[in-house]
Amino acid sequence: MLNRKIQPTVHPIEHIDMVQAEKRLLSNGIPVYFVNAGSQDVVKIDFIFEAGTWFQPANLVASLCNSMLEEGSSNFSAAEIGEKFDFYGAYIQLMADQNYGNFNIISLGKYLPTILEITENMIKHSVFPQYELEVLIDKNKQKFLLENQKVKTLCQKKFTQVMFGEAHPYAITNKIEDFDQVSREMLVEFYQSFYHSGNCRIIAAGQVDESVLALLEAHFGGADWQRNTIETPYYEVSPDPHKFHHVEKANGIQSAVRMGKFWVPKNHPDYHALSVLVTILGGYFGSRLMTNIREEKGYTYGIGSFVLSLKHVSYLIITTEVGNEYIEPTLNEIAIEMKRLQTEPVSENELETVKSYLLGEFLRDFDGPFALAGSFKAINDFDLDYSFYDNYLHVLRNITSEELMRLAQQYLNPEDFYTVVAGSTFPTNLT
Repeated sequence: MLNRKIQPTVHPIEHIDMVQAEKRLLSNGIPVYFVNAGSQDVVKIDFIFEAGTWFQPANLVASLCNSMLEEGSSNFSAAEIGEKFDFYGAYIQLMADQNYGNFNIISLGKYLPTILEITENMIKHSVFPQYELEVLIDKNKQKFLLENQKVKTLCQKKFTQVMFGEAHPYAITNKIEDFDQVSREMLVEFYQSFYHSGNCRIIAAGQVDESVLALLEAHFGGADWQRNTIETPYYEVSPDPHKFHHVEKANGIQSAVRMGKFWVPKNHPDYHALSVLVTILGGYFGSRLMTNIREEKGYTYGIGSFVLSLKHVSYLIITTEVGNEYIEPTLNEIAIEMKRLQTEPVSENELETVKSYLLGEFLRDFDGPFALAGSFKAINDFDLDYSFYDNYLHVLRNITSEELMRLAQQYLNPEDFYTVVAGSTFPTNLT
């Protein structure tokens, strides 16, 4: 009989066997990384191009070009593309971020030949119809106007400008006037320059056997869309000399707060240990910032800290929204929690809780073929290998309170942080 008064024995996880991505080159040199895993007849394929905002000649070009890939090709209209993907139960996702333009599809294996035929025509022979472009621009204009009424949007835009400088491609500087400056010719030129085999890699996951690889070779391995590898431009980071900034938003009852600083890249020896420290500070629901500022003080509904690792720069950011009267107390409490981590050792109980939480999140990142592919992309984007995750597990098992306190003293000095507040008021003593 099970005695429920006795706690079951906890066995720590010592090693995780993960299915690693394999690599194959298509005839034209495109690298295909594939994770053959899972029991369902489903395949996810990501076509990744270095075609993000880092490369665009003007605001909005990268995102609009990426979105237009599903608005019509030489063989299919936008309506026909939508109908065919719906008919075969397939899914398409287009997204352009700071560095990459992504064209992602999910399909049942039995319909993959048909879906890849359509996908090939969309990627290689997009036609950028003028009417669809005008509709897309109008729709994005309306979304832009709505989003820019929110203090969190205004705050994030200003924060990136403060951190990187307004001329840097990581800074968000989009204006409503930019939509009228984008032409079909600009998008076509960007498309022809960056969406080709010399600037592409493919990540496939699911039931990826030799037949799937043969399909990729047949549709994307030819020389018909081959061009030279692009050169990556260099941009200087020019942070603002002032640490505190305010974005006026009249009549708002809440203000958005962003605090941040430049951070170590993924290949830095302190990266994994710092991820534990950032989690303790504000990276999960039981974090220091949530416990203090949400649970005890009631200044906000939510507050968190996380690291955004971009290809060329990484930064730590703390985000929240608070009532206007709580801006200064919130900033003070954030500084207090940083100082506590610098001067008081993390208790054994709290450290074990965070370790267990992070281990659970780590296991989730490798649960299923699509998650496995996502975890591979997270290292492949930075030219890292699977030893990155082995090192993380080693750090997670062995990190101590003393090491965390040393790292807090080195990296969590409140005076090093840039602070941006968007709202109707701003503490005068912080200007």
